[in-house]
Amino acid sequence: MPDPVTPDPVAPEPVSDDEFAARLDRLGPFDRPLRLAVAVSGGPDSMALSLLAARWVRQRGGQLLALIVDHRLRPDSTAEAAATGAALARYDIPHRILTWTDAPARASQDQARRARYDLLGQACREDGIRDLAVAHQREDQAETVLLRLAKGSGIDGLAGMAAWRPAPWGRLLRPLLDLPKARLVASCAGFGVVPVDDPSNRRSRYARARLRAAREVLAAEGLTDDRLFALARRAGQARDALQRIAADLGRRAVRLDPAGYAAIDLSALRQAEPEIARRLLGSVTACIGGGAEARFDALERLVDAMRDGALLGRTLGHCRLRAAGDRLLVFRERRALPEILGPTPSTSLLWDGRFRIETPADVTPDDRIAAWGDAAAGQGRPDDLPFDAAAVLPALWRNGHVLRPPSLADMTGNALILRFEPLWLLLPNGFPVV
Repeated sequence: MPDPVTPDPVAPEPVSDDEFAARLDRLGPFDRPLRLAVAVSGGPDSMALSLLAARWVRQRGGQLLALIVDHRLRPDSTAEAAATGAALARYDIPHRILTWTDAPARASQDQARRARYDLLGQACREDGIRDLAVAHQREDQAETVLLRLAKGSGIDGLAGMAAWRPAPWGRLLRPLLDLPKARLVASCAGFGVVPVDDPSNRRSRYARARLRAAREVLAAEGLTDDRLFALARRAGQARDALQRIAADLGRRAVRLDPAGYAAIDLSALRQAEPEIARRLLGSVTACIGGGAEARFDALERLVDAMRDGALLGRTLGHCRLRAAGDRLLVFRERRALPEILGPTPSTSLLWDGRFRIETPADVTPDDRIAAWGDAAAGQGRPDDLPFDAAAVLPALWRNGHVLRPPSLADMTGNALILRFEPLWLLLPNGFPVV
């Protein structure tokens, strides 16, 4: 009797245009006219993202910019970046190569990651692009959950990477989080693209590479990618439920001022469960701090101090906090505020992740937009505007003097017109579950 024939496994299907569009639609709305940037390493994940995004953007009359980072950490990195650019050019995808010029001789993976996002964010700001898509996929999410599990993370950490998060330039998007790598490889093959291989993915000194090498052992013990991804989804649902409770407290206890600061009812905050108070304080400081996320342990210490009545001046997540009677006031800290040199006339831009600025038509290349600072003490500041809030508002400077002070009123005249449009929205759920 002949041996039974083992059927061939079903080949992974490429990602269809409709599937990709559904994932982007969940992450909308997008700016009009549509402009999107994608981070491209040349590997199968980011190449599939670039090719799918290019078709999606063109169908909607928008523009796509691919950003390639040459980190200079390997001898071949410059040639690899050029080859990736050439592959994109064959599909009429505009690209820029961003070079890490001051890379150390032996950079850690964390240093390289921070430098990569700094370069990508700077490019987005320079080009006025608010949405940057990256190609993290299902296996990346599973690895993230496993790494955080090993570090003892709580619910937020076990929820893995979010499908989107605020960033200093706008938003970081991850539209491929629920898709397996095999389908992205199949998409590249469908486009006729041969992706490059990054040798650093196999270097055992990197934690993620060690996890990939141990994947078969972990899967045999039940820690499969599917189970880790399911854990992230369930933890994300629990996180979102807690966020909704914190948001309900925020509606009752927090007042956001158009001048970019917050006042919190201390009594309501002290009566809340510590976990809910921590989440609300984290959301408020991220909103006022331009998207900077405070550390978990720092938030825990703040909640303890609040309950003990020890809320003397504190800093947290780029914010200054101080008690004022029955309220906790949260202001943007004065350090690390941006400066925009030579702003473009008659444009709309986001400053410090908090304020939308309409630049005047008569700005010059020598002008700069920077914090009002100490000049706010004696230059027409409204009586009801606290100095701590005024000092961190943007103003238009020329030759060392304030040419146009900030104005939150909808009017013309000798003022820089602002609107408070924080990247981190205080109440809506900022972590969609994939």
